[in-house]
Amino acid sequence: MAGIIVGGVVLVLVLLIAWTWARGTQVKTELAAKYPPPGQMVDVGGYRLHINCQGIPVPGRPTVVMEGGNAESCLTWALVQPEVARFTRACTYDRAGLGWSERSPKPRTATNIVEELHTLLATVGEEPPYVLVGHSIGGMFVRLYAHRYPDQVTGMVLVDAAHEEQYMRFPASLQRLQQQSLTMMAGVMRLLKMLNSVGLLALFADKIGKTWPTPIPDPVREAYLGSVCSDTRFFETAIDESVSVGENLAAVRAARIDTLGNLPLVVLSAPDQFADLEKHLSAEDAEQFRVVTDELHSKLTALSPNGRRVIVRKSGHYIQVEQPEAVVDAIREVVEATQR
Repeated sequence: MAGIIVGGVVLVLVLLIAWTWARGTQVKTELAAKYPPPGQMVDVGGYRLHINCQGIPVPGRPTVVMEGGNAESCLTWALVQPEVARFTRACTYDRAGLGWSERSPKPRTATNIVEELHTLLATVGEEPPYVLVGHSIGGMFVRLYAHRYPDQVTGMVLVDAAHEEQYMRFPASLQRLQQQSLTMMAGVMRLLKMLNSVGLLALFADKIGKTWPTPIPDPVREAYLGSVCSDTRFFETAIDESVSVGENLAAVRAARIDTLGNLPLVVLSAPDQFADLEKHLSAEDAEQFRVVTDELHSKLTALSPNGRRVIVRKSGHYIQVEQPEAVVDAIREVVEATQR
Protein backbone atom coordinates (compact mmCIF):
# COMPACT_ATOMS: atom_id res chain seq x y z
CA MET A 1 0.00 0.00 0.00
CA ALA A 2 2.79 2.43 0.95
CA GLY A 3 4.51 1.75 -2.36
CA ILE A 4 1.31 2.50 -4.26
CA ILE A 5 0.89 5.81 -2.39
CA VAL A 6 4.50 6.82 -3.05
CA GLY A 7 4.17 5.84 -6.67
CA GLY A 8 0.99 7.88 -6.96
CA VAL A 9 2.61 10.94 -5.43
CA VAL A 10 5.59 10.62 -7.77
CA LEU A 11 3.27 10.28 -10.76
CA VAL A 12 1.34 13.40 -9.73
CA LEU A 13 4.58 15.35 -9.32
CA VAL A 14 5.85 14.21 -12.71
CA LEU A 15 2.57 15.20 -14.35
CA LEU A 16 2.61 18.57 -12.56
CA ILE A 17 6.18 19.28 -13.69
CA ALA A 18 5.35 18.21 -17.22
CA TRP A 19 2.27 20.47 -17.29
CA THR A 20 4.25 23.40 -15.84
CA TRP A 21 7.00 22.95 -18.43
CA ALA A 22 4.55 22.68 -21.32
CA ARG A 23 2.38 25.58 -20.23
CA GLY A 24 5.39 27.67 -19.15
CA THR A 25 7.06 27.17 -22.53
CA GLN A 26 3.86 28.25 -24.25
CA VAL A 27 3.52 31.37 -22.07
CA LYS A 28 7.18 32.34 -22.67
CA THR A 29 6.52 32.16 -26.41
CA GLU A 30 3.37 34.24 -25.97
CA LEU A 31 5.23 36.88 -23.93
CA ALA A 32 7.98 37.15 -26.56
CA ALA A 33 5.34 37.65 -29.26
CA LYS A 34 3.28 40.12 -27.19
CA TYR A 35 6.26 42.30 -26.25
CA PRO A 36 8.61 42.52 -29.27
CA PRO A 37 11.64 44.79 -29.11
CA PRO A 38 10.58 48.45 -29.50
CA GLY A 39 13.74 49.24 -31.46
CA GLN A 40 16.12 47.45 -33.82
CA MET A 41 18.03 44.20 -33.36
CA VAL A 42 21.54 44.75 -34.73
CA ASP A 43 24.21 42.13 -35.41
CA VAL A 44 27.47 43.14 -33.72
CA GLY A 45 29.51 40.06 -34.56
CA GLY A 46 27.43 36.90 -34.37
CA TYR A 47 24.94 38.11 -31.78
CA ARG A 48 22.38 40.91 -31.83
CA LEU A 49 21.94 43.90 -29.55
CA HIS A 50 18.76 45.91 -29.18
CA ILE A 51 18.88 49.68 -29.72
CA ASN A 52 15.95 52.09 -29.71
CA CYS A 53 16.46 55.60 -31.07
CA GLN A 54 13.79 58.30 -31.01
CA GLY A 55 13.62 61.80 -32.42
CA ILE A 56 14.78 63.21 -35.72
CA PRO A 57 18.51 64.01 -35.91
CA VAL A 58 19.00 67.75 -35.57
CA PRO A 59 21.84 69.19 -37.69
CA GLY A 60 24.65 70.36 -35.43
CA ARG A 61 23.15 68.73 -32.33
CA PRO A 62 24.65 65.64 -30.68
CA THR A 63 22.87 62.31 -30.29
CA VAL A 64 22.19 61.38 -26.68
CA VAL A 65 23.08 57.78 -25.76
CA MET A 66 21.91 56.39 -22.41
CA GLU A 67 23.66 53.59 -20.49
CA GLY A 68 21.94 51.75 -17.64
CA GLY A 69 23.28 50.47 -14.35
CA ASN A 70 23.88 46.90 -13.21
CA ALA A 71 21.49 44.48 -14.98
CA GLU A 72 19.24 47.33 -16.16
CA SER A 73 16.98 47.34 -19.20
CA CYS A 74 16.77 50.24 -21.64
CA LEU A 75 13.24 50.74 -20.31
CA THR A 76 14.62 52.32 -17.15
CA TRP A 77 14.89 55.47 -19.33
CA ALA A 78 11.26 55.32 -20.52
CA LEU A 79 10.27 58.61 -18.84
CA VAL A 80 13.42 60.41 -19.99
CA GLN A 81 13.94 59.34 -23.59
CA PRO A 82 10.71 60.73 -25.14
CA GLU A 83 11.29 64.12 -23.54
CA VAL A 84 14.90 64.27 -24.76
CA ALA A 85 13.73 63.22 -28.24
CA ARG A 86 11.76 66.48 -28.39
CA PHE A 87 14.98 68.46 -28.75
CA THR A 88 17.57 66.00 -30.09
CA ARG A 89 18.11 62.41 -31.19
CA ALA A 90 17.91 60.07 -28.15
CA CYS A 91 19.07 56.44 -28.07
CA THR A 92 18.77 53.75 -25.43
CA TYR A 93 20.03 50.20 -25.76
CA ASP A 94 20.23 46.90 -23.91
CA ARG A 95 23.64 45.53 -23.04
CA ALA A 96 24.17 41.96 -24.23
CA GLY A 97 21.83 39.56 -22.42
CA LEU A 98 19.60 42.29 -20.98
CA GLY A 99 16.22 43.48 -22.23
CA TRP A 100 15.84 42.19 -25.76
CA SER A 101 19.56 41.85 -26.54
CA GLU A 102 21.03 38.42 -27.13
CA ARG A 103 23.73 36.97 -24.94
CA SER A 104 27.36 37.71 -25.80
CA PRO A 105 30.10 35.07 -25.84
CA LYS A 106 32.43 37.67 -24.33
CA PRO A 107 32.89 38.19 -20.56
CA ARG A 108 30.98 41.13 -19.04
CA THR A 109 34.05 43.31 -18.63
CA ALA A 110 33.93 47.09 -18.86
CA THR A 111 36.16 46.99 -21.94
CA ASN A 112 33.93 44.50 -23.76
CA ILE A 113 30.81 46.47 -22.87
CA VAL A 114 32.32 49.69 -24.24
CA GLU A 115 33.48 47.98 -27.43
CA GLU A 116 30.06 46.43 -27.98
CA LEU A 117 28.39 49.83 -27.66
CA HIS A 118 30.94 51.36 -30.03
CA THR A 119 30.30 48.62 -32.60
CA LEU A 120 26.53 48.90 -32.16
CA LEU A 121 26.44 52.66 -32.77
CA ALA A 122 28.73 52.38 -35.80
CA THR A 123 26.79 49.46 -37.29
CA VAL A 124 23.36 51.05 -36.88
CA GLY A 125 24.64 54.33 -38.34
CA GLU A 126 24.13 56.60 -35.33
CA GLU A 127 26.97 58.98 -35.98
CA PRO A 128 28.89 60.97 -33.35
CA PRO A 129 29.20 63.32 -31.62
CA TYR A 130 27.41 61.85 -28.61
CA VAL A 131 26.28 63.12 -25.26
CA LEU A 132 26.65 60.05 -23.04
CA VAL A 133 24.34 59.51 -20.07
CA GLY A 134 25.23 56.85 -17.51
CA HIS A 135 23.41 55.62 -14.41
CA SER A 136 25.16 53.90 -11.49
CA ILE A 137 27.88 51.58 -12.83
CA GLY A 138 26.83 52.71 -16.31
CA GLY A 139 28.46 56.02 -15.37
CA MET A 140 31.81 54.24 -15.30
CA PHE A 141 31.14 52.63 -18.66
CA VAL A 142 30.39 55.96 -20.37
CA ARG A 143 33.50 57.55 -18.87
CA LEU A 144 35.56 54.64 -20.18
CA TYR A 145 33.92 55.12 -23.58
CA ALA A 146 34.88 58.81 -23.57
CA HIS A 147 38.40 57.86 -22.48
CA ARG A 148 38.80 55.42 -25.39
CA TYR A 149 36.95 57.50 -28.00
CA PRO A 150 37.36 61.14 -26.94
CA ASP A 151 36.70 62.47 -30.45
CA GLN A 152 33.20 60.95 -30.41
CA VAL A 153 31.96 62.39 -27.11
CA THR A 154 30.91 66.01 -26.77
CA GLY A 155 29.18 65.98 -23.37
CA MET A 156 28.17 63.79 -20.44
CA VAL A 157 25.54 63.38 -17.72
CA LEU A 158 26.27 61.09 -14.77
CA VAL A 159 23.15 59.92 -12.92
CA ASP A 160 24.03 58.93 -9.35
CA ALA A 161 27.06 57.31 -10.89
CA ALA A 162 29.42 54.77 -9.37
CA HIS A 163 33.08 55.69 -8.88
CA GLU A 164 35.92 53.23 -9.27
CA GLU A 165 37.34 54.09 -5.83
CA GLN A 166 34.13 53.60 -3.87
CA TYR A 167 34.72 50.03 -2.66
CA MET A 168 38.19 50.99 -1.49
CA ARG A 169 36.99 54.00 0.50
CA PHE A 170 33.61 52.94 1.87
CA PRO A 171 33.58 51.71 5.48
CA ALA A 172 34.40 48.01 5.87
CA SER A 173 30.88 47.24 7.09
CA LEU A 174 29.41 48.68 3.90
CA GLN A 175 31.91 46.87 1.71
CA ARG A 176 30.82 43.60 3.33
CA LEU A 177 27.15 44.54 2.95
CA GLN A 178 27.56 45.36 -0.73
CA GLN A 179 29.52 42.18 -1.41
CA GLN A 180 26.86 40.14 0.40
CA SER A 181 24.21 41.90 -1.66
CA LEU A 182 25.96 41.07 -4.95
CA THR A 183 26.52 37.47 -3.85
CA MET A 184 22.90 37.15 -2.76
CA MET A 185 21.72 38.66 -6.04
CA ALA A 186 23.76 36.14 -8.01
CA GLY A 187 22.33 33.30 -5.91
CA VAL A 188 18.75 34.52 -6.33
CA MET A 189 19.27 34.89 -10.07
CA ARG A 190 20.53 31.30 -10.30
CA LEU A 191 17.36 30.11 -8.58
CA LEU A 192 15.14 32.27 -10.79
CA LYS A 193 16.95 31.08 -13.90
CA MET A 194 16.19 27.49 -12.90
CA LEU A 195 12.53 28.31 -12.20
CA ASN A 196 12.08 30.13 -15.50
CA SER A 197 13.83 27.40 -17.47
CA VAL A 198 10.48 25.60 -17.09
CA GLY A 199 8.49 28.83 -17.45
CA LEU A 200 7.40 29.14 -13.83
CA LEU A 201 8.07 32.89 -13.65
CA ALA A 202 6.40 33.43 -16.99
CA LEU A 203 3.22 31.91 -15.55
CA PHE A 204 3.18 34.56 -12.82
CA ALA A 205 4.68 37.53 -14.69
CA ASP A 206 1.63 39.67 -13.99
CA LYS A 207 1.99 39.08 -10.23
CA ILE A 208 5.58 40.33 -9.88
CA GLY A 209 6.07 43.44 -7.73
CA LYS A 210 6.68 46.91 -9.09
CA THR A 211 10.31 47.25 -7.98
CA TRP A 212 11.57 43.78 -8.90
CA PRO A 213 14.18 43.22 -10.17
CA THR A 214 14.79 46.93 -10.76
CA PRO A 215 12.47 49.96 -10.68
CA ILE A 216 10.85 50.53 -14.07
CA PRO A 217 8.26 53.21 -14.96
CA ASP A 218 4.70 51.89 -14.75
CA PRO A 219 3.77 52.54 -18.42
CA VAL A 220 6.40 50.05 -19.64
CA ARG A 221 6.54 47.63 -16.72
CA GLU A 222 4.48 44.94 -18.44
CA ALA A 223 6.77 45.02 -21.47
CA TYR A 224 9.79 44.86 -19.18
CA LEU A 225 8.51 41.81 -17.31
CA GLY A 226 7.58 40.26 -20.63
CA SER A 227 11.16 40.58 -21.86
CA VAL A 228 12.56 39.26 -18.56
CA CYS A 229 10.21 36.30 -18.20
CA SER A 230 10.20 35.18 -21.85
CA ASP A 231 13.69 33.67 -21.53
CA THR A 232 16.51 32.98 -19.06
CA ARG A 233 19.08 35.35 -20.59
CA PHE A 234 18.35 38.17 -18.13
CA PHE A 235 19.04 35.96 -15.12
CA GLU A 236 22.25 34.60 -16.65
CA THR A 237 23.49 38.10 -17.50
CA ALA A 238 22.49 39.53 -14.10
CA ILE A 239 24.72 36.87 -12.53
CA ASP A 240 27.60 37.71 -14.87
CA GLU A 241 27.32 41.46 -14.33
CA SER A 242 27.01 41.13 -10.55
CA VAL A 243 30.10 38.95 -10.14
CA SER A 244 32.04 41.27 -12.49
CA VAL A 245 31.46 44.49 -10.52
CA GLY A 246 34.74 44.32 -8.58
CA GLU A 247 36.72 43.49 -11.71
CA ASN A 248 35.12 46.37 -13.61
CA LEU A 249 35.86 48.84 -10.82
CA ALA A 250 39.50 47.70 -10.97
CA ALA A 251 39.58 48.02 -14.77
CA VAL A 252 38.38 51.62 -14.67
CA ARG A 253 40.86 52.43 -11.88
CA ALA A 254 43.62 51.03 -14.09
CA ALA A 255 42.50 53.28 -16.95
CA ARG A 256 43.30 56.32 -14.75
CA ILE A 257 40.55 58.55 -16.14
CA ASP A 258 41.62 61.77 -14.43
CA THR A 259 40.09 64.18 -16.94
CA LEU A 260 37.26 64.48 -19.43
CA GLY A 261 38.86 67.45 -21.08
CA ASN A 262 36.51 70.42 -21.41
CA LEU A 263 33.34 68.40 -21.89
CA PRO A 264 30.11 69.94 -20.61
CA LEU A 265 29.29 67.69 -17.65
CA VAL A 266 26.45 67.42 -15.14
CA VAL A 267 26.68 65.06 -12.16
CA LEU A 268 23.37 64.22 -10.48
CA SER A 269 23.50 63.04 -6.87
CA ALA A 270 20.67 61.58 -4.77
CA PRO A 271 21.80 61.85 -1.13
CA ASP A 272 18.34 60.99 0.24
CA GLN A 273 18.75 57.41 -1.00
CA PHE A 274 21.01 56.66 1.99
CA ALA A 275 18.20 56.53 4.56
CA ASP A 276 17.30 52.86 4.07
CA LEU A 277 20.89 51.69 3.77
CA GLU A 278 21.98 53.57 6.88
CA LYS A 279 19.62 51.44 8.96
CA HIS A 280 22.16 48.66 8.54
CA LEU A 281 25.20 50.77 9.48
CA SER A 282 26.49 52.35 12.64
CA ALA A 283 26.16 56.13 12.92
CA GLU A 284 29.91 56.48 12.35
CA ASP A 285 29.93 54.25 9.26
CA ALA A 286 26.84 55.98 7.88
CA GLU A 287 28.56 59.35 8.17
CA GLN A 288 31.69 58.01 6.48
CA PHE A 289 29.51 56.66 3.68
CA ARG A 290 27.92 60.07 3.14
CA VAL A 291 31.25 61.88 3.25
CA VAL A 292 32.98 59.50 0.83
CA THR A 293 30.06 59.54 -1.62
CA ASP A 294 30.00 63.33 -1.54
CA GLU A 295 33.76 63.48 -2.15
CA LEU A 296 33.63 61.00 -5.03
CA HIS A 297 30.77 62.80 -6.76
CA SER A 298 32.67 66.06 -6.34
CA LYS A 299 35.67 64.31 -7.86
CA LEU A 300 33.56 63.26 -10.84
CA THR A 301 32.38 66.84 -11.28
CA ALA A 302 35.99 68.06 -11.28
CA LEU A 303 36.86 65.84 -14.26
CA SER A 304 35.93 68.83 -16.43
CA PRO A 305 36.27 72.57 -15.81
CA ASN A 306 32.78 72.71 -17.32
CA GLY A 307 31.40 70.26 -14.76
CA ARG A 308 28.42 71.06 -12.53
CA ARG A 309 26.90 69.02 -9.74
CA VAL A 310 23.16 68.93 -8.99
CA ILE A 311 21.72 67.55 -5.75
CA VAL A 312 18.40 65.81 -6.47
CA ARG A 313 16.28 65.69 -3.32
CA LYS A 314 13.47 63.23 -2.57
CA SER A 315 14.88 60.64 -4.93
CA GLY A 316 16.37 57.22 -4.52
CA HIS A 317 19.17 55.80 -6.63
CA TYR A 318 16.94 55.59 -9.73
CA ILE A 319 16.64 59.31 -10.40
CA GLN A 320 15.55 58.63 -13.99
CA VAL A 321 12.46 56.83 -12.67
CA GLU A 322 11.68 58.91 -9.56
CA GLN A 323 12.70 62.39 -10.75
CA PRO A 324 12.96 62.06 -14.57
CA GLU A 325 12.61 65.81 -15.11
CA ALA A 326 15.94 66.33 -13.31
CA VAL A 327 17.66 64.02 -15.80
CA VAL A 328 15.95 65.63 -18.78
CA ASP A 329 16.96 69.09 -17.58
CA ALA A 330 20.58 67.99 -17.13
CA ILE A 331 20.68 66.47 -20.62
CA ARG A 332 19.17 69.60 -22.13
CA GLU A 333 21.75 71.75 -20.33
CA VAL A 334 24.63 69.65 -21.67
CA VAL A 335 23.22 69.48 -25.21
CA GLU A 336 22.78 73.25 -25.31
CA ALA A 337 26.28 73.77 -23.90
CA THR A 338 27.72 71.84 -26.82
CA GLN A 339 26.20 74.45 -29.17
CA ARG A 340 28.11 77.39 -27.69
